[in-house]
Amino acid sequence: MRRYSGTRLAVTAAFLALAGLPFVPALSTIRAGQQEKQNRSEFMRRKLEFSKNVLEGLALEQYPMIEKNAKALKVLSQAAEWEVPMIPNATDYVAMTSEFQRYADDLVKNARQGNIDGATLAYVKLTMNCVQCHKYVRFASR
Repeated sequence: MRRYSGTRLAVTAAFLALAGLPFVPALSTIRAGQQEKQNRSEFMRRKLEFSKNVLEGLALEQYPMIEKNAKALKVLSQAAEWEVPMIPNATDYVAMTSEFQRYADDLVKNARQGNIDGATLAYVKLTMNCVQCHKYVRFASR
């Protein structure tokens, strides 16, 4: 039986690893795309949960609940989870995001003031912004 030296074994292993390199970027790109889509979906689910919690807070006049979840919505909207370069006319998207953040701020302000009507109006505007933005992103991706 022939014995391989450590150097020869290392060279063989390195060669085999390098031989597979052309396939690694394609595989990692596919996985990255799948992971990105999953991350975006999870991200949006969290936003939806916070939005539902705001509605519950409005219905029950639970101002701390409204404030807490409105703040969470704003923080999520500020997160760098979006692939803005993938969206045509990204400046429009950025404007919608800024508007969303203003409505979240209005929710917080009105919750702190105990103004249920003002908070409700801010929630309606925030929800309309969500729907418009989703329509925009769907249209832009066609």
